[in-house]
Amino acid sequence: MTTITIPTQGAPQAVTEAWTALPAWLPVPDLGLLSVNAFVLRGREPLLVDTGLQALEAEFLAALAQVVAPEDLRWIWLSHADADHIGNLRPVLERAPRARVVTNFLGAGKMGMMGGFDLSRVHILAEDEVLEVGGRILRPQRPPYCDAPESLGFHDATDGVLFAVDCFGALLPTPVADAEAIPEARLRAGIEAWSAIDVPWLTRLDRAWLRRALADLERLTPAHVLSGHLPPSRDLARLARIVTEIAPVGDTRRVA
Repeated sequence: MTTITIPTQGAPQAVTEAWTALPAWLPVPDLGLLSVNAFVLRGREPLLVDTGLQALEAEFLAALAQVVAPEDLRWIWLSHADADHIGNLRPVLERAPRARVVTNFLGAGKMGMMGGFDLSRVHILAEDEVLEVGGRILRPQRPPYCDAPESLGFHDATDGVLFAVDCFGALLPTPVADAEAIPEARLRAGIEAWSAIDVPWLTRLDRAWLRRALADLERLTPAHVLSGHLPPSRDLARLARIVTEIAPVGDTRRVA
């Protein structure tokens, strides 16, 4: 396999009949690769979840167009306002004149502070409000841990899809298509290494509280777990166990 040394957009990857992942890979020097994922829901009202890396604008737009014509997009779910999640928001909005951005109050506020966005195209989700998209319901879910307070995922009961924002992110040595292909020890090391960088307070959370928060997600019995920084998974119990059992994070380490 060719070594990835620059940000690289992958080919669209089917998750379900309706959901498709748009995976990219970002090298983190000396530590491995981080997946940077967006997702597309096809249907009567196509929806895009996050907009990828600005460094991959042309490649991202080409990958998106393989799944859905950008002008047909009706919704853009913005998980949070970090650069790796809104990198191509402006060019996508230019190509999707009917699309509205879905976020919460803080997410809209951050967009406003950045400037250059037409806030009349933003749909602010109120607390406990659901989003109906082409006949299916996306029920917002706050992730158990995050690196931005506006972070907002969702559960799609129709396809059993849970979007967990940045939860379960991991540094990996090579690209993989799904999390089940990652050996347990390597996945644990990858989650630990990325947590040390992105959410170093994770291991300071009350363990009992974190287990309860993850158990709430498990009660949704998702068939597919989508993360911004991990290939798609079909085993939430495995991910939850690793997160609650990882050793204290005091340093980063190379993923080998």
